[in-house]
Amino acid sequence: MNALRFEIRVIVCLALPVTIALGTPARARQTLLSRMSAQSRQAATPRESGQIFTEPVLVKGSPTNLASFDVSWNDNSTQRYYFADRTNDAIDLVDSATDTFLGFIGKGHFTGARVCPGTRDARHCAGPNGVVTDDLGHVWSGDGEGNIIEADATKPGTTIIRSIPTGGKFRVDEMAYDPIDRILMISNDGDSPPFLTFISIRDGSVLGHFMYPTGQDGMEQSVWVRETGMFYQNVPGDKNRIDVFDPRKLPNPVKSFPVQCSGGLIGLTVSGLTVGPKGLLMTVCGTVGGLSVDPGTGKSGRTIPEGADADEAWYDPGSNYYYFSRPGNASTATGASTSSAGGIAVVNADTGKLVANIPVASHSVAVNAKNKHVFIPGGGKGIFVVAPAK
Repeated sequence: MNALRFEIRVIVCLALPVTIALGTPARARQTLLSRMSAQSRQAATPRESGQIFTEPVLVKGSPTNLASFDVSWNDNSTQRYYFADRTNDAIDLVDSATDTFLGFIGKGHFTGARVCPGTRDARHCAGPNGVVTDDLGHVWSGDGEGNIIEADATKPGTTIIRSIPTGGKFRVDEMAYDPIDRILMISNDGDSPPFLTFISIRDGSVLGHFMYPTGQDGMEQSVWVRETGMFYQNVPGDKNRIDVFDPRKLPNPVKSFPVQCSGGLIGLTVSGLTVGPKGLLMTVCGTVGGLSVDPGTGKSGRTIPEGADADEAWYDPGSNYYYFSRPGNASTATGASTSSAGGIAVVNADTGKLVANIPVASHSVAVNAKNKHVFIPGGGKGIFVVAPAK
C-alpha cells in the first residue's frame, strides 16, 4: 500500500491478553489481568474484559529478524500462509494448519529492503510487495523494479517460474485474483503516475494497463468479488474512491464509487479492502474506521470506528469476523507517526461490534478459515499466531 510500504518498527505488546466484548473473564488467564499496569488498564477498552484467543506466540521456526515487510495472504484451500518478507528478500511459507514455518520461496529474486538509489525512499524500490495465490498452485508477488514474480506455491525453494515485466520501473504492490477468468490485477503504485496491470495467469501475458492521472499518490488494497465478478481498487487521495473493473471489458473501469472519508495514516484515506459476507465490501476509511460498501451500487453502509487507520483488512468466513491490522504509534521511514493504538481489531461481521483486540501492532494480518488461526508479523520479532481459546 502506498503510504505503508516502508520499513516499520512494530511494537509487539505481549503483556496484554486478548479480550472479548462484554464477556466474562477467563478464569485460567485472569492472573494476567491482575498484573496489568495502571497505564495498561486505562488504555484498555470496555470490551477488553475476557479472552477468546490464546496468547500470541511465534510460529514454529519463524524468522526473527523481521524489520521490513508488506502484507500477507492465507490460502484456505491448502492451509498455507504467505508473507511478503523484504528483510529476507523472499516470500515466507507457513503451514497454517500446524503453525510451522516451512521456508522461503523465491529468495534472492526480489529487491529486498532496498532504498531507491540517491534517495531516502524505502518504499518504491523494495520488494516483495503484495502476495496472492491462484488456483493452479502458484504464488504471485511484486518486486521493486516493475516485475511480478510467479513461483511454486507448494514448497520453499530459490527457483521461480518466471519474472514478468509490467512496464514500470518501481515497485509492484497490491494485487487481486479472478479465478473465473484467471486474470491478475496488480498496482504499479511506485511509478508516477501509478497504473494498473492486468495479467493472464495462463501464460503470463500482459493483457493491458490502466493509467491514473499525474498527481495520483499511489494505490491501495484491491479485491475480486465472486458475487459480481468484478475487480475493486481502492484509490486514495482528493478523489477518494473505489474503481470497479470488469475482467471482460478491460482495461478501463466500468464505474467508480466515491467514498466520503478523511484523514488517516500519513494523509491517506481509503487503505485496506476486503470482501465480507455476500460480497459486501469493507474498506478502511482513514480515521473514520471501517466502512461497508455495497459492491453493486457503491452505497456506503455501517462504519466500524475500531478499524480506523488500519492498513490490511481481512475477512475470515470461518469465524465471520473482520480483522483490521493497525500499526499503532510506530515511527515510519518518513518520520511520521501513526495515530491508532495498534493491535488487530477483531469485529463481528454481523453486528459490527468489536469482540477482541489482539495486542500485536502490525500492518499485516491473515487468517486460516479452517482452524481460525490468526497470523500477524511483528517488526523486530517474527510471525506471531493466535488461536481460538478453548
